[in-house]
Amino acid sequence: MEQILIKGMKFQTFDGKQVLFNGINVVCKDKKSGYLFPNLAKSFQSFHEMGFNLIRFGIFWDGVEPQPGVYDMEYLKKVKDTIQLAQKYGLYVMVDMHQDLFGQKFADGAPDWATLDEGANHPEGCTMWYDAYLQSEAIIRAADNFWADKEAADGIGLLEHYAKMWEQIVQYLDDCENIIGWEPMNEPFMGSLARNAFGAATMKIKEQAPQFDLSRPAEITPEQQALFMGCVTEQLQEFDRTTLMDFYRRMWEAVSRYSRKPLVTGGNIYSSSTVRTGIGRLDNPVAGEGIQIYAPHGYDSVVDSDRYENFSKENVEQLFADKRSSQEELGLPVVVGEWGAFPSKGFTNDLIRHMNGILERYLWSSAYWEYHPGMEDDENYSSLCRAYPAETAGELCSYHYDEDKKSLEMTFKAAGRSRVYCPFDPVCVTGLDGEGEYPIDYSVEKAGKTANYVSFNLEQTGVTTIKING
Repeated sequence: MEQILIKGMKFQTFDGKQVLFNGINVVCKDKKSGYLFPNLAKSFQSFHEMGFNLIRFGIFWDGVEPQPGVYDMEYLKKVKDTIQLAQKYGLYVMVDMHQDLFGQKFADGAPDWATLDEGANHPEGCTMWYDAYLQSEAIIRAADNFWADKEAADGIGLLEHYAKMWEQIVQYLDDCENIIGWEPMNEPFMGSLARNAFGAATMKIKEQAPQFDLSRPAEITPEQQALFMGCVTEQLQEFDRTTLMDFYRRMWEAVSRYSRKPLVTGGNIYSSSTVRTGIGRLDNPVAGEGIQIYAPHGYDSVVDSDRYENFSKENVEQLFADKRSSQEELGLPVVVGEWGAFPSKGFTNDLIRHMNGILERYLWSSAYWEYHPGMEDDENYSSLCRAYPAETAGELCSYHYDEDKKSLEMTFKAAGRSRVYCPFDPVCVTGLDGEGEYPIDYSVEKAGKTANYVSFNLEQTGVTTIKING
């Protein structure tokens, strides 16, 4: 597969074509299954037919290092086999060290030996992240001890273990040419700092709304939610600026010993909502540019609930506008690492199409959360299959896919060969200028029964608009 480079806020091939990634998360959290889905060849074939060219592939600390300093090479071999299988189906891979609620003791992530909760209480039935991160003393204690680099039973600090683990992973996997980046940790949780910040914010809001109760999210108004998150943002951003950036620098030092592929950075767990990230750029004069990807997550406040009648597209628009501002400040390319998590309902495709519009507007790459076996045949997720310019000669200026009309229009600058995924059979490809439409020669590569990659090679330079109709 072609080498992917970072140029400013864009992904490019070695010969200068701009690349967009349209992807999906593949994260098996089941320890009994070895943290891997079975029969992924069939799934990857479906991904290719649906136009996906990226997977955000979840691996787990518990799987890699089940005992201190002991690495499970059989697990890593299966991980590598999966990444190499993905390459056969044209899929790039972003390697995500996944965790939820810190460790597998509570959900998934760290092994038990690294979950230093000191016997603190974990409330029974406390499984939802927005509850557990504030109510579970055990999870909070484990996170605090991790960030403090507390020694494990072998006398080595947890952060040191984590860095050494990443060295082992990268040394083993770096020859997989379809890997585009290493994500050190999914949605880092800062520990007791969050509870303290949330507690102070709660007291402030209760002065105006005595009935405010974080344990009853269904009763929190959007206005209260916005005010609350505004109160805690500064402390959460300070965690990003200090502790989290120190962590990212340490992970880059570990990763860069064996790889020059970029580090994938996002922000703390609450950056998945309306909290602005506080992370900065990784400055490394020796490595130069191209060592970092910005991978924000974004969800409306109803995610992981049964309150989708309260889903706010306006809230989603605003939170991603904030992430666009963060991207411009950082000057980094974006892969939206997680979005969606939609239930299979009649309204699902409408929400997907809304997010597709945001991805088009900002020319972002992304990975939908999440794949579950069988969803490729579920019509409620059909809008995940969308037309987009996978490779654009020169600079992509804009594009839009009209799903109802089966038509894609794109504007770009420069001459050369472009490649567009279309979930329909093309009837014609035309160029648009001030005098009207004119035919464009094109070729078609079948991707599925009614899915194709449409390629065309233009000689003229300057700004060009192309329309592909089905």
